[in-house]
Amino acid sequence: MTSKAVGLFVLGVLLMTEVEAQQYREIDRTLDTVFVKARRVERSKEVNIGTRVSKLDEGLLLDNQTKSLSEVLADHSTIYIKSLGQGALSTSSFRGTSSSHTQVNWNGININPAMSSSFDFSQIPAFFTDGVSLYHGSSHLKGGSGGLGGSINLSNQPAWNDPSHGRVFVETGSNDTYTGAAMVRWGNRAIQSQTRLFYQQSDNDFRYLNKVLQKEAFYERRKEAQYKQAGVMQELYYKIDDAQQLSGNFWYQYGDRRLPQPIIVNVVQHEKQQDTNFRSYLGYDYDKGKHRFIGKIAYLRNSLRWNKWYDSDFGSDASVNRAQSVQVKTDYTYLPSSRLRINGQLNYTYDCINATNYTGGAVGRHVILAQGNVLWNLSSVLAINGQVMGEQSNQAFAPTFSAAIMARLIPERLTLKGNIASNYKNPSLNDLYWQPGGNRELKPEKGLSYDITLSGQLPITEELDWETEVTYYRMNVDNWIMWLPGENWFWQPRNVQKVLSQGIELQTACNYTRGDVQVRLALNYTYSNAKNRERRFEEDATYGKQLPYIPLHKANTRWTASYKQAFVHYTLNYTGVRYTSEDESYKTNAYTIQNIEAGYHLAVKGSCRITPKISISNLFDAYYESTQYYPMPLRSFMASVMVSF
Repeated sequence: MTSKAVGLFVLGVLLMTEVEAQQYREIDRTLDTVFVKARRVERSKEVNIGTRVSKLDEGLLLDNQTKSLSEVLADHSTIYIKSLGQGALSTSSFRGTSSSHTQVNWNGININPAMSSSFDFSQIPAFFTDGVSLYHGSSHLKGGSGGLGGSINLSNQPAWNDPSHGRVFVETGSNDTYTGAAMVRWGNRAIQSQTRLFYQQSDNDFRYLNKVLQKEAFYERRKEAQYKQAGVMQELYYKIDDAQQLSGNFWYQYGDRRLPQPIIVNVVQHEKQQDTNFRSYLGYDYDKGKHRFIGKIAYLRNSLRWNKWYDSDFGSDASVNRAQSVQVKTDYTYLPSSRLRINGQLNYTYDCINATNYTGGAVGRHVILAQGNVLWNLSSVLAINGQVMGEQSNQAFAPTFSAAIMARLIPERLTLKGNIASNYKNPSLNDLYWQPGGNRELKPEKGLSYDITLSGQLPITEELDWETEVTYYRMNVDNWIMWLPGENWFWQPRNVQKVLSQGIELQTACNYTRGDVQVRLALNYTYSNAKNRERRFEEDATYGKQLPYIPLHKANTRWTASYKQAFVHYTLNYTGVRYTSEDESYKTNAYTIQNIEAGYHLAVKGSCRITPKISISNLFDAYYESTQYYPMPLRSFMASVMVSF
């Protein structure tokens, strides 16, 4: 560096210091020519500025390492989770839509089951993800079609600034529930490996209050609900140079569980389900100058074995379903200027199913998707975004689009954004080919949605700040698919309803920090009005009625406080009435669940830290059902110890 350059650098530092100290007092000085190099707009992979996005950060996931993703989403998001119990099938409802209308992506790879399209979140430990992003509504076209209600995106990322790290924890508690997990990350600034192991088992014979079988309610223990699950994930990252990176991720997940009967059933039967999932991908990233390219090839394999048998001579039944998927994804972004971003995708997916209830051997489906996106920052306060997408699926072509606008009404304080989007969902392979009942004449479900979001951040004092986001959405879904009784008493899927779903989503939080004290209070609330707006026949009982298992109101709040190394977390989860029949004649009652946990971060030699924690779920012993006639646990206790190094 020349002496002149050094002098300019020193002078610049002195000037900045004086400006800060003197509150931007005007300085009358003459400088030689200075060259300023500005950075381009942030290189985010997401370019749809109109989409409402909420995130479960790494800290929240770290506090819930022993829980499934279904429990975390139920307690800390606006999504409604319909569950058959701990360790049992748990599906989502996003903005009043069905479970098949939520798209689930893992590092950009779609992992919805090709057979049913409905994802079971009970089989995803929170331990296996570093971040969860929720894209509300159907405008997130980068994830492909299908997410009429929204999409849930799970991510794993390398930690180049902390290449060597480890974490081990064990937990035990009520109903003979045991959990153990370990994570080891090692490497340097060029190569990194991260391995995660997880195991959980439970007798799950929890105590509950039976209000169905007798006139007087009585306590008994749940039977046939035991489960176990295990998983391993291996991540590999390699930096070729500053602009190029290779990655690979391999995830094996196994689940073995009994399927308990609804408590209204008296016939003693036994059901068992074994799920085996292998998910993998190889990826290449290039990021230099005006260009960014991402390429991935993924292979997914799923096996589901189901058995049913009786203590009597009723016989038995069994089925085996296997699914394989290959996905090839390419994503290119070009930045011709600091205000313009152009993005395109070209993806290919092939699904192949071998199922006991599919006739005619293996069933396959090819999907080719092309998507284009333009983001234009008109000024520092206004941006617009447009997307178009076309998808070719087994000779059927479907186009769609989204358009969005974002206005920074008060920079860094108040932002307004809105979008309009068209999306659709092809029938699942079960809808088309399941026997008996599959209907190959089904049409895709089509949705047109609108939403507007107002978000604000306000620093009240140096110690207290507040942030909030409120959204109004409205969505029409035509050709809604339902399974209904058909000929010969077999149920069959049909395009029968036109659904109007509209509502409000609210997310707000306050943060207080003073010395060693940190306090945060966060609230999520959603109002979901989802009704059939078309009368199929004169006495159609579903017309104008709330869709089954969609609560009008859902809210949760989380209060966290820490002082030095001690911490306490308190959550409250409210779920409103859910109708269980199409004519609203049957319902499950509203319920409120409260959980609390407390722990301490104990620093040991070097970077080692031990964190013991005690948790109480359903603190006030509330009786509730997420699914009718499937009781949930009363008060339960857990104790855990985590060691980080």
